[in-house]
Amino acid sequence: MPAPSLVALILAVGLSEAPQAGVERLPLERYPPELRARVAAAQARVEQEPRDAAAAGGLGRLLHAYDQLEPAVAFYGQARRLEPRALEWAYLEGVVEGRLGRHEAAVAALRDALRAQPGYLPARLKLAEALLATGDAAGSAALYQAILADEPRSPQARYGLGRVEAARGRMAAAAEQYLEATRLFEDFGAAQYALAMAYRDLGREEEARRRLSLYQKYLLGAPPLEDPVLERVRQLKEGAREHLAEGVRLGKAGDAEGAIREHERALAEDPKLAQAHANLISLYGRRERWDQVEQHYRAAVALAPGLADVHYDYGVALSQQGRPREAAEAFRKALEVNPYHARAHNNLGTLLLGESRFEEAAREFRAALDNEPVFRLARFNLGRVLVAEGRLREAIEELQRILTPEDEETPRYLYALGAAHVRAGDREKGVAYAREARRKAEALGQADLVASIDKDLRRLAPGPPP
Repeated sequence: MPAPSLVALILAVGLSEAPQAGVERLPLERYPPELRARVAAAQARVEQEPRDAAAAGGLGRLLHAYDQLEPAVAFYGQARRLEPRALEWAYLEGVVEGRLGRHEAAVAALRDALRAQPGYLPARLKLAEALLATGDAAGSAALYQAILADEPRSPQARYGLGRVEAARGRMAAAAEQYLEATRLFEDFGAAQYALAMAYRDLGREEEARRRLSLYQKYLLGAPPLEDPVLERVRQLKEGAREHLAEGVRLGKAGDAEGAIREHERALAEDPKLAQAHANLISLYGRRERWDQVEQHYRAAVALAPGLADVHYDYGVALSQQGRPREAAEAFRKALEVNPYHARAHNNLGTLLLGESRFEEAAREFRAALDNEPVFRLARFNLGRVLVAEGRLREAIEELQRILTPEDEETPRYLYALGAAHVRAGDREKGVAYAREARRKAEALGQADLVASIDKDLRRLAPGPPP
């Protein structure tokens, strides 16, 4: 008969019993290489000091930091039995039980934590959250109100009350609480998103768009909360965040390979770091490494299905591969998450335009402009649709609006405006715009565009290039 695992043994033995000799160890081979030695050392300490709560809890913290949640719960439980009046072990067990979706167990552990230290704000917030998850909206609301009586400027408590009101179907009241949370901390991404959805449900479309724009800006933002107990867990894996930050910096600097390397290092330390997977979709897309794009898209969706940019970046990668139907589906998924995602509307419209589905394409381009009126590419594409439909005066009006500010795209927009004038019968004005486009394209070194313009000018206005 095989020996029981160390985790199972810990759950079974009493406090005075030491682990037995020959116990099967935690499956180190399943852990990332950089974690194995640390787990082995912590496990050895538990076996050597079976009555030391710090040893069992320390192994629980390490496993928790690397998302090994089931064994982490077991070791936190062992630490609680050894040190039943300590805040730390009960609180951390409650946090992990909540992440595992076992909310009744989370409530029990968090109540024990608060018996040890009634004023510990992070435990009070987690308990209110867990109560709501169990269906006890009244208990959750009462606790959030008690927190606000002590901490009136707590954005977390306001956000929590908003979730309670939303669960009760009272969206106007929920919106009030979410709004107050964002007033207390504007960078609160989750509160901005919740407020946008509440406004959408209330029919307040313009305000919903504005809040979704703020959500995109503050996607991962959250108000600070002093939580020294959980911070000790986070510090065990700080290296992953450092690699992620460096990868983002390198990506912005144009070093795609360096950015990929740092993101992969982050994932080596924390395979469940959703933002690293999400960023790698576009980074590998730039290098046309499609297998890796697919791998990280699947991982990002599994870990964080509510990130619209994950679907958007995947759609861009599919478009690059010449897979328009799948790309369109990805852009639609992005819009399911964020109906006001201007770039997703624009890219979906571009695919529809490629299929000559002009009315649908125009609808997407207009939606993009509703949400981002200065989105020049969407307005250019709308102009293309109007030209294709023969609505040339409308097309000229739209194209005229995107000539400023001047940048590397201006020659292309001038060229399109000239072509629209020619098709509308104003050859002289069309040639003038084409010549202006040529001058600017030449100054910017856009040789291919210059060649295209020259070809048209030879047909429209024979003679030497201007």
